[in-house]
Amino acid sequence: MEDDFDNFDDITKIETYAQFLDRFVTDEDRMYLEDEELARNVKELYAVNKGEIRSEADFLRKKQELEAKNKEEEKNDEDLSSNMTYIKGSFLRLLQEREFQVKNGKKSTIIFIRYKDKKGKETSAYIDYRERLKNVSEMKEVFHEGKPLLPKPTDLSYYNWTLQKVLSNDSTFFRVDAGPKERLSFKNNTDRKIINVDLEYIEKHPGIDVKRIPINIKNRDGTKDIIREGQQNKPKITVTPVDVKKENKKLRKKDDNENDNWGYQQIVIFDYETRSK
Repeated sequence: MEDDFDNFDDITKIETYAQFLDRFVTDEDRMYLEDEELARNVKELYAVNKGEIRSEADFLRKKQELEAKNKEEEKNDEDLSSNMTYIKGSFLRLLQEREFQVKNGKKSTIIFIRYKDKKGKETSAYIDYRERLKNVSEMKEVFHEGKPLLPKPTDLSYYNWTLQKVLSNDSTFFRVDAGPKERLSFKNNTDRKIINVDLEYIEKHPGIDVKRIPINIKNRDGTKDIIREGQQNKPKITVTPVDVKKENKKLRKKDDNENDNWGYQQIVIFDYETRSK
């Protein structure tokens, strides 16, 4: 086992600090030191000291933090999209299909969204889906009301096309890695897997297990993705030539300066199945 202890989630399964140190003690240590307590002390002084946990107090603090975090996550176990029905292949349907696995760390998903508001302001962002799911009130509006999932300056990578302003931020689960060789990519903080979102890179490496799923955009937001109760049996509406003429007349009266191209401009999902250790 390596000296540095990265998998902090396992700490919640360890009862005592002595048991924690035992994970660093090798058979070779036991052979040369011949004393279990002495072997633990050596590991505490040298091996464990490289990492975040340097003492029993650090161990107990980290253990309590993770236990509290796990309890909080258990409260939000119910999927926000549960009891909702969406059109097959729609954006919200794809988010719904991933929600449980992403929340539980079984799938890692980054969403690219380019959006234009009614005033013509255009922004785009690479969004850590798991991070956004922590914002329950916002995601309930997305899932239940079809409100758009909007780019934010706090996302992994954010670009304001109007102001030509670029921002990048590490999230709880991903680190931003923008380099000239592989361009923009994101490194998973848990399994160290890299999601490279550059299309040219993906095309040159067809064997990578990161899936790139472009969404066929038909809606300005997600309101038309939702199938309401009884909507499946909704009678077909007959459109007459008179109706078409009326609609065309309305369109001609629209102000030429009004931005009618608002809403989602582009959506791409990048994800992969997280390998269990």
